[in-house]
Amino acid sequence: MVEVKRKPNESTGALLRRFSRFVQQSGVLLKAKSDQFHQKKPTDRKEKMSAIMGTHLAQLRKRLTKLGKYNEETFEEEKRKMKQKLGL
Repeated sequence: MVEVKRKPNESTGALLRRFSRFVQQSGVLLKAKSDQFHQKKPTDRKEKMSAIMGTHLAQLRKRLTKLGKYNEETFEEEKRKMKQKLGL
């Protein structure tokens, strides 16, 4: 919980701005908004496939950097080819 105490000679506007900044930095508001609606947990198959895809993408990124060909365009193109090959 965010708690802000008024400093001596501090206006209410400044206190409110400081409180708003602390709330934003703490992430309380984002958590409350995300908890507002229930989101289904991904199925075990989806979790497993995303983990597999993550490892493949890490290997791809490493391979492209070693070859000196890593940039967003080539990475996305290779990623698309990999998804087709894996059937995702």
